[in-house]
Amino acid sequence: GSPMEAAGAIVPSEVYAALAQLPEEAAAAAAALTAAPPELQAAVRAWTLAASEADLSSVPWSVWGTAVVVAGMAAGGFAGANARGAREEGMDEWARLAQTVGEQEPEELKQYSPEAAQEYFKKRPLVLLRRALRSITLLGSFSTSLYLDSKMNRRPEDDEAMRNRTDSTRAEQLRALLVRLGPTYVKLGQVLSSRQDLLPAPYIERLRTLQDAVPPFDDAAARRILSDELGPSVAAQLALSERPLASASLGQVYRATWKGATGPQTVAVKVQRPGALSAISLDIAIIRFFSPTLYKINEPKGNLDVVGLIDEWGLRFIDELDYGLEAGNGEAFSALIASRSDLGPVVMSPAVVRQASGRRVLTTEWVDGCRLDESNEGDVGRLCAVALSTYLCMLLDLGTLHVDPHPGNLLRTSDGRLCILDWGLVTTVTPAQSDAILQFIAHLVSKDFSKVDADLSAMGFVPPEKLAALADDGLSSSIATIFSALAAGGGAAGFRSELGLPPEEELKELRKKIRKIKDREERKAAFIEAAGGSQSKVATLSRDLEDVQKKYGNVFTIPAYFGYILRAFSVLEGIGLAQDPNYSIANECYPFVARRLLTDRSPSNKRALEQLLYGAQGPKARLSVERVQQLSEAFQTYTQTTQTAGSPAAAGNGKGSSHAAESQGIPAATKEALRLMLAPEGGPLQDIVLREVARFSGAAMVDTVERAVGEAFAENSLLYQQNALVQNLGPARVFLAPFPTPYELYDGLIPRKSADDESTLEVAAALTEALAGSAATAVESGVEAPGLPAGMDPDDLLQDPQAAAAMLLSSLPSEELAQEIMELLPELAPGAQAAALRLAALLLEQSAARLGEPEKGRAFLQ
Repeated sequence: GSPMEAAGAIVPSEVYAALAQLPEEAAAAAAALTAAPPELQAAVRAWTLAASEADLSSVPWSVWGTAVVVAGMAAGGFAGANARGAREEGMDEWARLAQTVGEQEPEELKQYSPEAAQEYFKKRPLVLLRRALRSITLLGSFSTSLYLDSKMNRRPEDDEAMRNRTDSTRAEQLRALLVRLGPTYVKLGQVLSSRQDLLPAPYIERLRTLQDAVPPFDDAAARRILSDELGPSVAAQLALSERPLASASLGQVYRATWKGATGPQTVAVKVQRPGALSAISLDIAIIRFFSPTLYKINEPKGNLDVVGLIDEWGLRFIDELDYGLEAGNGEAFSALIASRSDLGPVVMSPAVVRQASGRRVLTTEWVDGCRLDESNEGDVGRLCAVALSTYLCMLLDLGTLHVDPHPGNLLRTSDGRLCILDWGLVTTVTPAQSDAILQFIAHLVSKDFSKVDADLSAMGFVPPEKLAALADDGLSSSIATIFSALAAGGGAAGFRSELGLPPEEELKELRKKIRKIKDREERKAAFIEAAGGSQSKVATLSRDLEDVQKKYGNVFTIPAYFGYILRAFSVLEGIGLAQDPNYSIANECYPFVARRLLTDRSPSNKRALEQLLYGAQGPKARLSVERVQQLSEAFQTYTQTTQTAGSPAAAGNGKGSSHAAESQGIPAATKEALRLMLAPEGGPLQDIVLREVARFSGAAMVDTVERAVGEAFAENSLLYQQNALVQNLGPARVFLAPFPTPYELYDGLIPRKSADDESTLEVAAALTEALAGSAATAVESGVEAPGLPAGMDPDDLLQDPQAAAAMLLSSLPSEELAQEIMELLPELAPGAQAAALRLAALLLEQSAARLGEPEKGRAFLQ
């Protein structure tokens, strides 16, 4: 008979009746099952017989999982062997589930609880089996297609046209497949759509439609949900557009008119898809069951907390379905960002209309603008930098991070600001985690890779039982090599290049050749040889990591809280790489980090800044001029980046732009630096400046005195010889020369330059040289500096009083600049007075320390 009838002879009648209600999945599973070996048929029959005689709600979750694996593998294998293009049916799996559970949300699923979800779906076995079988069948079919493409050479390296045709076909199949499977998989597609460095162009093009062009659901259902959530009277005050303007993974958006108390207002109304809560809860439950086992099969010695990561993801995903929480997240961000002088003027989030919002309906003000990645305006590059700075601000300052930054959620408004949409998916970051991440970024961008291993431990990437591995030189060396390559920029291609690996095309050819080598060690040796030989970075990295693996096993893990952070910044890096193939997210982080380090007065931030500028020993060590320059340039870049669209600084911020606008007044970065340096309450920048000024003052004074009187007491000088004669008197000196000689007075009272003084003077000279170099660069770039007219010698000024007067007048500040200075002085005066008092205290402290050194005054103590 048919495969289904044959399967009926294997499984009990009760199970056969249940399978018959799943016609598509059952047919594929039955066909594969009847072709299976007798042993497998017997095992399936034994299990299904036991299950059919039991109360299904009491069957352990692990048993349900086993059933899904057996049936799913059979169905997936059958479908894969007969792979066909995925058809476009919208979110058919989701729609089918919505019909099963209805438009009302199950109360037990509204809060994320793995146990509650398991109990809920064990009572609905057909829903569970259908979803698991369908997911494995569709994914298995697509995976088989990719495998066959590889085996049948449908993506030849030497035929770009054929490769692109194959990629286009598969990309469209993948897009349709993800849409059919529903929100969980659409979210995955949205993340992938931003990674141009990881996927071929046809995939990026097709997957981008998942950001805001997912097939919509029925308008009638949307209006029913609107009425259920808001009540008929409030819903009547919203006049929705005839069709949705955009449709995404969890809901669709209408343009509407809100007839509120203040008059008609154009708004955006987002309505959640019916059945969303049940569909997502089911997917998370299935993934939570299978993932730990699959991970252990793939990584037997792995120490990744897979369940913890999935629970963190599941918690945020379920919270995203509560539009009330989303409204609160957006409002909290708007209030916090508006209070900041740097990002407040350039970043916004739509205001929420609370009266017209509920758990499944969100109404916000309408924002005129376009997607950031589709804008043709000249400030898009600047706004991409603003976006990264805003996410760093959320991560390091605000404590709540928006973790869904795909291009569909980032708009350029008509007035040139950045608008961030969709605040449903957020994660929280504790102050301790923020501090650890800040130090990690500071070390990364300053290329102080030797500190990165300790940072990874502080962030939770090293389990307590593996901390001993951090003392291993091989591990430290490996970490430095890897993060140095990551910091170089350019995404995956840049990482490969920095490690000395061949380009992607050559690497593909190399993989083909290496696959033919059966022995694992020979295969590894061939790869290392192609990557540069035994002394290459790859070879050294391989040896170091193998040694660490033998000694300690798998050292690193991904802490649960960091999963969403990785997702957010991975998407941001993808957006940056689309603008610039050499984009380095580590380097682009530095401007914000620079400002944070120079403004935050917390003890942890102060330590991070001191370690950055002085090294591990802190202020006791020598100031790094190179780091000071990097920090200064990054701070200036950040100040320019966050200027509002109409400001002179922003207008002249593009590449090759004139600096003329800035030259008319005090540059914004200079104003900001002066305010920080002369803040009445002090701060990290002021502490460093005053410390270094005091050090330089003391060293310069000692150097000046030493130069002034040193020659008189130099070796073989008259006073030196006189002192030598007196010393040779021996006991008779008490009678013949009882008073100290001039040389002894000089030696006992006059301070001498120490090694620290020499270092301080060298730092001052280097800073002076750097400033002179900056001035020269400014002149080369077209900024006029006051000085002698071209071709004029200084002696000429004595003969030409008019030229001298003209030069003097030209060196005076412009009227605009003078006015700015006068306006700034009252603001800076209190802080300047407080800073002067602090500097005086430092100078007194330093003088006391010099006079208190044990070697001083030794001539008088003898």
